[in-house]
Amino acid sequence: MSLNDSFQRAEKINREQEEKLKAELHKEQNLINQMIQEIIWGSSVSSIKFDARKDFGISSVDADLFYKQALKHIEQGTKWYKI
Repeated sequence: MSLNDSFQRAEKINREQEEKLKAELHKEQNLINQMIQEIIWGSSVSSIKFDARKDFGISSVDADLFYKQALKHIEQGTKWYKI
């Protein structure tokens, strides 16, 4: 493998890692925004956390943490939408 091939492979790996990080960030943003909407609509806490676990494949511990973040955004009048 030449030096140029190694460099191109490293660039490809870096791009793939960057895309994975972006996807994870978007997932968290979408999850919190969905929770905010469900809270505003009056859904029950258990239903909101269940939906988050089902839709985003997260644990119940993570669902609790994201729910707390969603509540914080509502209390502060903010929405986590930055990309």
